[in-house]
Amino acid sequence: RYLGLPLVSRRLSAMDCKCLTLKLVDRIQSWTSKCLSYSGRLQLIQATLHGIQNFWISNAILPKATMLECEKIMRTFLWSGSAGRRRAKVPWSTVCTPKAEGGLGIRRAGDCNKAAMLRL
Repeated sequence: RYLGLPLVSRRLSAMDCKCLTLKLVDRIQSWTSKCLSYSGRLQLIQATLHGIQNFWISNAILPKATMLECEKIMRTFLWSGSAGRRRAKVPWSTVCTPKAEGGLGIRRAGDCNKAAMLRL
């Protein structure tokens, strides 16, 4: 490990990236004791969780399973505020559209990963 990233000579597997999802869940667990509104949870997702995820994406190509798991964690936190299940108000695809198009401006992990793959 170097700077929190696993050092492997091959492509990262979902098991190599398990610590990323655990880091996101640990960060959310520290926030769930606070009563946060939807906009507060959205700001925490955009500032902190996407920052952690973008650090990983900019340094390595993440597997699709890991990206889907990260989106699932963020989606659950946005709508329920904890690990509990609550129905979503709008589809995740609508949430991930730009604010000018009626979304919340969250970027999809797959799109960020594609852009980083072009750079790498």
